Order: sequence, then structure tokens, then C-alpha cells
Amino acid sequence: MALLLILCVFSSTSEVNTTSGAMPTSLEATITLQTTSSLVENTGTQELTHNLKGSILSVSQAQSSFEEATLDLEQAQYKIALQKFKLIEQSGFYSGGLFLNMAITAVELDSLGLAKFYLQKAVEESTTRAAAIEALAYVESQFSRQAATLPPLPWETALDYIEHNWGGLWLFWSAFAFLCLSVVLLLFYWFGNAPNRSKKSSGKRRESTIIKGSWTSLFLFVASLSLAIGTDYRSEKYKQAVIIAQEVEVRNSPSTSGELMVMGYEGYDCRVDFSIDSIQGWLFIRLSNGQAGWILEQTLRIH
Repeated sequence: MALLLILCVFSSTSEVNTTSGAMPTSLEATITLQTTSSLVENTGTQELTHNLKGSILSVSQAQSSFEEATLDLEQAQYKIALQKFKLIEQSGFYSGGLFLNMAITAVELDSLGLAKFYLQKAVEESTTRAAAIEALAYVESQFSRQAATLPPLPWETALDYIEHNWGGLWLFWSAFAFLCLSVVLLLFYWFGNAPNRSKKSSGKRRESTIIKGSWTSLFLFVASLSLAIGTDYRSEKYKQAVIIAQEVEVRNSPSTSGELMVMGYEGYDCRVDFSIDSIQGWLFIRLSNGQAGWILEQTLRIH
């Protein structure tokens, strides 16, 4: 059942079109500069007290800073604009429009990996999902080594699909439903068929069907529960990240003297494995193609 699910999800996943001729000439041609974004639509009140400089931005201050940063972006003051956008985000205010503007700024600063990171965050917001998906296709087509098309393992694709579309809670409830069905079928087998025990021919066929149904439900219960536990553990311990450095070494130990395992390039998707403790600025990552190793923390951005 699990193998069938993996094959179905993998076959239904289409590859990103990387032909540059089919893409717009710039990111601004794909997404419009956001000038009227509301920065408080998704902000939790418990997040409004932190600021990079230790101060507190009110709602009006954050909105004013957003408008100033957007103006700086229009005037090609890219570094200043990005600093202001980051300050707003780190103060606890965010929106899809903010992330889109940050992506445009990152592209202008020639940091495609950072642009991809912000676009992935914009995809999570319903108001900017469509524009962000289109912009992601453009950004991924611009990587010199086509880093964004690192081929993922089939089960990684399947687990990503399950995590984003179903979630652990839905799988837990499915497992509970299959368990209940298995118990009901067993009870029906033991008590509902008691008067028919004497009828050998039809009774045995009916009992066999009920038993098979009960065992099938029990198997689906185990499969659903295993996927639910695995999905929850994966989402808690493995955090999605994007490599933003143009080129980075992934080593077998948290040291520059460690053995080189693989080279990572700008735009690579990976997961930071927090079940393994970070050591002095190094993080243990797992790439989507199954390769793993230690990488410098400043070379990636974690969702």
C-alpha cells in the first residue's frame, strides 16, 4: 500500500520547466511590486515584541517601514530596502506581499537562493500563492547549475505530498477509523454470524469475506498510523531549508577538515536534521536526493 502511494505521488509530480526561453525576462515581469500589502493579516500577537535592535514596532510603524522599503526598492536602494524588510519580518509582522518584495530585492542583489527562500514563504500565503508559484519557476530557471532541479527520491516526494496535503492529524483519524472498522467486522464475525454457523457452504464464504475485510482494515490502520507518526516526526525534527551560497561543501563532520561528501549549490532544497545537535555554527542536512552531511549554518536559510 505504501509502495503504491509512493509510486502514484511520484508519477503525478511534474518536473519544473527549465527552458529559459519560456520564462519572462525578469522577476518583475512575473510578479508585481507589492505596494499596499497589509502586514498584520497573519501576525500572532505573541510575536509582536521582538525586534532585531531590541525595540518594538507598532502596526503603524511596520506599515510605514514597509512603504519606505518599497520606495527604496523602486529607487534601486536594494540593500537598504532588504534591511528594512528584514526588520519588519523579525518584528513579527509578515504577509505574502512582504515576501514577494523581499524576493524581488534578493534577485536584484544577485542572490537567487535567498529569492527562492522568500518565494517559498510567499507560496504559503493564499493571497500570493499563484504569483509566487509562477515566480518560483522563473527563479529556478536562472540557476547556473540548475540546482533547483536536484532529483528527489520517490519516497521523499511522497512524504512531502502527504505532509503538505494531508498532515499527521488527518492520518491519525484515518488510522482510528480503520481500527474501528476492523473491530466492528470482528464483532460481526463472532456474533452476527452465529445463527449461520450450521450452513457450511454460504456461511464459510461469508465468514471468509468478513475476516479478510477485518485484516485489510487492520493493515490500513498500521500503515496510516506509521505514516502519521513518521510525518509528525519528520515535520518536527526535519526543517525545510534552501542553500543561499553559490557553492558550499557538505562534509561528513562539522569541520573544514572533514571529508567532502558532496557539493551543494545555490537553490538546493534540503532539510535540517535537528535530531542531531548543531555544533559551532554547523548544521546536519539531508538533501532531497538522499545525500547528507554537515554544512555551515550561514550558507542556508531555514523555514
